[in-house]
Amino acid sequence: MKIHNLMEELVEKRVNKLYDDLKEAKTSWLTCDCENCRSDVMAFVLNRIPPKYIISARGITHTAADGNLTQIKADIDTLAIEAIRIVSISKRPTHNIKSAPESFFISGTVPYFFFPTFTGTVMDGTTFEPLSNATITLLQDGKPAKMVDQSWANPTKTYVSTKGTYSFCVQPEQAQKEKEDAHFSFTVKVEAEGYEPVSYAFSIPVISEILHQNRGLSLYSLKIQDLFLFPEGLENPME
Repeated sequence: MKIHNLMEELVEKRVNKLYDDLKEAKTSWLTCDCENCRSDVMAFVLNRIPPKYIISARGITHTAADGNLTQIKADIDTLAIEAIRIVSISKRPTHNIKSAPESFFISGTVPYFFFPTFTGTVMDGTTFEPLSNATITLLQDGKPAKMVDQSWANPTKTYVSTKGTYSFCVQPEQAQKEKEDAHFSFTVKVEAEGYEPVSYAFSIPVISEILHQNRGLSLYSLKIQDLFLFPEGLENPME
């Protein structure tokens, strides 16, 4: 039995239509409509609407007959316009660089250590509000960790639109064999003008696996504890 979230297809269709309409209308605030920007908008919308799972073609038929679908489309359009504005203002530096094909790591024969997507939030330690314009570097063995492709920046920055949140997707490492156990150590270094820098070290266990063409990269997410920065000259009560 294959379960599918119907909202993924609906959001993709609505977001692409909105982008095409805005581009055709030569909307002044639309600064980019590349694949990565569109994907960022789709992720923004999907994280803010309830999923609608189906397991068969009959599920699609029932959903199409659902009277709430009109309202769902309206909600998607509202969220998508908001997201397009945000993404247009605060694009990733490498937003227009195409991602590496997943097939590079999905050989069906070569084992890799696949890392989770690391996510976290930087906060102002005096106000407990998200901190924007902070620079976050993910270190591995004392050097910036290699990302899975050029669309992921390391170091990266926090923005007002992302509410102090950052994320990293580390490049998989080739293993000697399948189901090999290993521990990997990382350090998150956070810097911001006018604030004392903060570092946070952690390690994770990873088991190598071989991925086949009928699977995508089985990336999961690991939430790093919130990191608080304090203004320079102010004693950090957490130390």
